Amino acid sequence: MINMSLATAIHQSKQGAHPRDHSGHIRQIETMHDLFAGRYNSVTTVGETFDGAVVGLGVAEAVDGEIVHVDGTTWHIPADGIPRVAPPELGMPFAVAAFGGEAVTREVPEGAGFADITALVDSVLAAETQHHDYLVAAVKVVGDFSHVLLRSEHGQTPPYQPLGSPGSVTGEVRFEFAPWQGTLAGFRFPDVADDVVIPGLHLHGISRDHSSGGHCHEVTVTSGRLYVWVDDVEVEVPGLPVAA
Repeated sequence: MINMSLATAIHQSKQGAHPRDHSGHIRQIETMHDLFAGRYNSVTTVGETFDGAVVGLGVAEAVDGEIVHVDGTTWHIPADGIPRVAPPELGMPFAVAAFGGEAVTREVPEGAGFADITALVDSVLAAETQHHDYLVAAVKVVGDFSHVLLRSEHGQTPPYQPLGSPGSVTGEVRFEFAPWQGTLAGFRFPDVADDVVIPGLHLHGISRDHSSGGHCHEVTVTSGRLYVWVDDVEVEVPGLPVAA
């Protein structure tokens, strides 16, 4: 069941009703339900989704690798783990992108892992009298890391296998680095299992020298700076029914 506060934000975005102090926007293309059900055909492109975005992430068509958008460039990380600049016409079945807004920054303490970064993001939201229960925040961590575990995915061919289905064959490939320098970018979603958004903190990474990247499974920070866009509060999910 969808979180009702998040549903309100989705409804507002579909109606074009933005708060008067609105200065940022998060656009999500498709739902997690459709992605996990094996609907891997393109519903948007890199050019359509990330033009002008602050940060973004996605999955390439046919789940053929991970997508991350940072610093004005969109990167495609296929199963070999080597990033390529993604062409504007590259298709995606799922993507999330943040536009505008003003970032709040914090130093990330040495030794911080996923749970610590999540708590730090939540503390930023709380200080701004906002809460992850009813908004989605765009997140970026730039720095040095003593350890990261990244992943990508081999592309599938039709008929597609749903992700996580019993007996399904995953094309996941994992890459471990110690140390690693670069940028992790993504979103802090509500902690709800509603089949619409990705619960919790979801990050994709690109190394400083652009030689490695992918979806981030594990991280340990040596030194880093956190950027949180706290006023990006709306989500657009094409195909989701709009309440009357």
